[in-house]
Amino acid sequence: MTYSTALFNVFQRIVFLILNFSILISFVNTNEVELRTLLFKERSYDTKVCPEKGFTKVHTNLIFLQIESVDEKAQVVTSNIQLTCAWCDPYMTWNVTRFNISELSVGSDQLWTPDVVVVNSADEKYSRNREHYALLLRHDGYVRFMFQDLWKTICKVRATYFPFDRQVCTIIIRSGSHDTHTIKFIQRRPIETHSFIRGEWELEASYTEINDERVSDFDHVDYSLVRFTLVLKRNHVYYLIKIILPFTLVSFVTLFTFLLPPQTGEKLTLNVTILLSLVIYLQLLTQYIPKSDDETPILTLFCNANFFLVFLSCIMTVYVLYLYHQPSTSNIACVPSHMKTVLLDYISPLVYCNLSKQRKQRQTVKEESEEKRPRRLSSIEKGMCHLFTLTTPARTVNQQAIELLKLLQQIKFHIRTQWLIPLNILDEYETSTDLSKFDNQQRLDEWQHVALVLDRLFFILFSIAMPCTALIFISAHTATRNNFQGNFSNFKIDAKCDHYLPKLT
Repeated sequence: MTYSTALFNVFQRIVFLILNFSILISFVNTNEVELRTLLFKERSYDTKVCPEKGFTKVHTNLIFLQIESVDEKAQVVTSNIQLTCAWCDPYMTWNVTRFNISELSVGSDQLWTPDVVVVNSADEKYSRNREHYALLLRHDGYVRFMFQDLWKTICKVRATYFPFDRQVCTIIIRSGSHDTHTIKFIQRRPIETHSFIRGEWELEASYTEINDERVSDFDHVDYSLVRFTLVLKRNHVYYLIKIILPFTLVSFVTLFTFLLPPQTGEKLTLNVTILLSLVIYLQLLTQYIPKSDDETPILTLFCNANFFLVFLSCIMTVYVLYLYHQPSTSNIACVPSHMKTVLLDYISPLVYCNLSKQRKQRQTVKEESEEKRPRRLSSIEKGMCHLFTLTTPARTVNQQAIELLKLLQQIKFHIRTQWLIPLNILDEYETSTDLSKFDNQQRLDEWQHVALVLDRLFFILFSIAMPCTALIFISAHTATRNNFQGNFSNFKIDAKCDHYLPKLT
């Protein structure tokens, strides 16, 4: 019995709370309808007249959401922003104790709103997106208006240090029809970036400046201008991985062409292949590099510098191959004395390409081996040796004289057939031909040595020149340091309307 009684009490309390809540809702709804009727229907209110006497203080701040696009050629930046404006409207106050309502949501067509226009707008039409957003009206007359929009603003985009560039863009707003005697803007809080969506651009710094300036000399009046300055930094990681690194690696393959021996015949083929691949790569890069007429990006300079080095390596390779493979003519030109002195005597030891010592060693070894090789004896020499080494007493003096006469006849016939007749006919021609072949071979060896020295020298020079092209990006890093100074204070000043007496009591 006790358990059922407790359960009945709990059910009774729940029903009682539901009834009280429904009565309260109906009461609040009735009060809201009455309050809206008293505020907007039974009283005369002009939405085109500023609410405060004198000038109206409009507290404003910007919430930066995203950079939609940056058009370098048109010099236009499209930003996704939220603008907040707060002010006091003393005609829209009521007694909270009577209506039991502290704030209302009001349409933008029912209250006065500041006619905010973008001074440096690049949009062709006036945006009316703000008309679809509601205002927050508080019982003390405090009004807050927040709307989101896409603003296209003019910004001087400098593409010199692309993709390591920083851009300083400004969004300038003011009242379209009210001067400083009617409206004055006040910074509500610093630019908020907690909801910023990071894409290609990153918001590095921002600050707000408010001053009075004369827009034109026609009416000689000043307007309250708000400048939202944004320092944008491009995210260069994508360009570093997708463009700079592959282009650099392909260009550096050119260095290995100087290490290939000239007799392989693949040096020029590899160079031309690399050059053609860079040409195709440059065609693909045109869609990423900003199109600017007055400035050349450093990425373009970097790509052109590497392309020029690869093109120059093709020319140097052709020159080296020309020196190494001299034309097969009867007379090969000598290496000029100045080239021989500079390349073979001075540069060759520096580039570790001193081949003269090795050739001298090979020549010495060849001569020594020829001297140590046993010489083949002729028939005359064999006969002389047989004659004078024979010591047996069985042979008489007459027999030895007869053999000696036979050897002398052989020597006479050999001299007549092998020396006198060919020497008169072929001696001059054969001697000159042998000397010419020897000189040509010696000159060809010198030219090949010069080609190898130049090949090694070009390898060292290009190994230094190609990394030096990356110094362009280091200069961009030092030139685009953040030296901007602005108002980075974190103060928050909102509109205070508690000093107004309620109009509806």
